[in-house]
Amino acid sequence: MIVRQTLALFLDAYREMNARKLFWVSLVLSGIVVAAFAMVGLSDRGITLLWFEFRSNFNARLISPDMFYKYVYGVYGVGWWLNWIGVALALVTTGGIFPEFIAGGSVDLYLSKPVSRVRLFLTKYVSGLLFAALQVAVFSAACFVCVGVRTGSWDVKFFLAIPVTVLVFSYLSAVCVLLGVLTRSTVAATLLTLLFWMLAFAIRTTVGGLTTAEVAGRIERRAYEAKHANLDRQIATLEQRVAAGEAPAKASLETVRRQRVDSEARRVASEPARENVDTAVAVFRAIYAGLPKPADTGGLLVRWMNVDTTSVDEEQLRKIDERNAAAAAARDSMMLGGLRDRTDVGLRDSEVLREATRVMRGNSTGWVIGTSLVFEAVVLGLACWVFCRRDY
Repeated sequence: MIVRQTLALFLDAYREMNARKLFWVSLVLSGIVVAAFAMVGLSDRGITLLWFEFRSNFNARLISPDMFYKYVYGVYGVGWWLNWIGVALALVTTGGIFPEFIAGGSVDLYLSKPVSRVRLFLTKYVSGLLFAALQVAVFSAACFVCVGVRTGSWDVKFFLAIPVTVLVFSYLSAVCVLLGVLTRSTVAATLLTLLFWMLAFAIRTTVGGLTTAEVAGRIERRAYEAKHANLDRQIATLEQRVAAGEAPAKASLETVRRQRVDSEARRVASEPARENVDTAVAVFRAIYAGLPKPADTGGLLVRWMNVDTTSVDEEQLRKIDERNAAAAAARDSMMLGGLRDRTDVGLRDSEVLREATRVMRGNSTGWVIGTSLVFEAVVLGLACWVFCRRDY
């Protein structure tokens, strides 16, 4: 009896959402994206689009076609289309489930039947997730067939996009449900959820920027320590030469001592700024730990599909180094025993970017998904409590 009632609730929810043409609009748009995906290919000289060829570092001599398609699928197909546009469309499609259910009076009919409010609430919520999963499944299956036909590689990891995207959607859907129950307005719930999504992304971006500054400060500290140790060695050597009666060494000793004093003064003057960055990083990381992580969850797919983006990152960092070559040469002009003076570290230095990227990607899968699911459970529990306690 309970199973039959639950299935009836799911069927009714499906019919309600299917009546909204946005589901079919999303499928048509996904079909267009898959068609564009199928038009892209790889040659020995670069990327091809139908009969056009564009020379690129991505070519069949440097990367296999199946790896290329995995990269495009993971970064662009899932990372941009599904995890951004697809999730936004799913929110618009399902955002009215609870507001319309409550405001339209349909809830009275359901509550008159022997169905608990908790089961009714969870059924409505899960139906929205299943609706989103269906769209992602169609897109993933189409891409799976497309890549299999083009390359002969039938990799079932393409279907990992289904749980990843549904997870991303579920974080935001929980927020949308809570806002829908509180405001009883589809427009308000959807817009506020999108605003919350942008806020979470802004905080993540802030954490990334602060992490880069923190890494730069850490590298500066190490550089000052190395520089001062080198200057101390030079001072000790020059003092020995002065004690031995070498008159020219006295002037050099004074020069190196002034350099040591000036460098220490610069280190002390810049330390408060580095300490402020460390404090800000700790604060924003704590805030970010309590929020859902749609971007990081979506990025897990690239990791799970074993798509190697290290060479891409290295190429980007190399180009950045070339653009900053003149400034780096001026900054690093002073040589101290073969050690460059790196006490003026820029946020765009390749060493800083590489270390900051490693730190940001260092979060485990369990931490990313676990903290996000804890947030979702709290928000969903609150929404369920409001739904069950309210008089309709």
